[in-house]
Amino acid sequence: MTQTKIQWTDRTWNPVVGCQLNSPECDNCYAKELAQSARMQQFPQYQQVKDWNKAVFAPSQLLKPLTWKRPLMVFLSMGDLFFNTINDEELDRIFAICALTPHHTYQFLTKFPIRMQKYIQQGARNRIRMMAVDIGREQQLEPKIYEPYETCEFEWPLPNIWLGTSVGLQNSVECKVPWLQKTHAAVRFLSCEPLLESIDLRSHLTNIDWVIVGGESGNKARPCHVEWIRSVIDQCKLANVPVFVKQLGAVAIESKGYFFENHGNYELKLRDRKGGDMQEWPIDLRLRQVPK
Repeated sequence: MTQTKIQWTDRTWNPVVGCQLNSPECDNCYAKELAQSARMQQFPQYQQVKDWNKAVFAPSQLLKPLTWKRPLMVFLSMGDLFFNTINDEELDRIFAICALTPHHTYQFLTKFPIRMQKYIQQGARNRIRMMAVDIGREQQLEPKIYEPYETCEFEWPLPNIWLGTSVGLQNSVECKVPWLQKTHAAVRFLSCEPLLESIDLRSHLTNIDWVIVGGESGNKARPCHVEWIRSVIDQCKLANVPVFVKQLGAVAIESKGYFFENHGNYELKLRDRKGGDMQEWPIDLRLRQVPK
């Protein structure tokens, strides 16, 4: 594992917008509020969303990564690819763009790992291959870009796609992680954010390559106890899984027992409104590891 500062992305790519808000972790969804803002409603992909609980495919966004020359780490942040209102053909198109842009790395996070596992395991390889060839020809790309898919000489699973699921509660861990573990992916990751309670990952880190952890941000942020984050770090260390502490959240609660003999909790007074400045954290939390 390596320790480094990761550049998440400096471009936005949201070929899917919207997601069913069906879990407590989503109660204060930043993406819904942002998408409905006047600033974002200027863009056609957000105007398409009439009901945030139904994800929609935004074809106007599909081809954007083909124009980006510099390698990027791209996180699809405004929608869930694997919600049931996105059909397999639309998924094939999105994954084909990823296949045609191997210089970028894509992180796809879902609340629906069952759908993700079934999509990946049930014929996706061949469908994505054919779609990549079709798009390559339609867009008049250089033949060398899509020829590996025409000749079937390409890596599978696609090495530039990381697949993850969100688990901020123990119930989410129990229900979701087993499906992610069975999914073929170059990197499988857990996003324990927003972390809303202490979670036990010890029996769930097999076949997991990376864990992201963090507290909730925003005006309605719920407390995140720093001990919960410490526990995730300790569990990952024991399992030799890289862990990336993203932020402590807007309401970070520390235990006095960690520093002093008398027990009790107090809120950390952090200048960064998301608790994202590592220099304000206790030293033992300053971990931002990524997979090799």
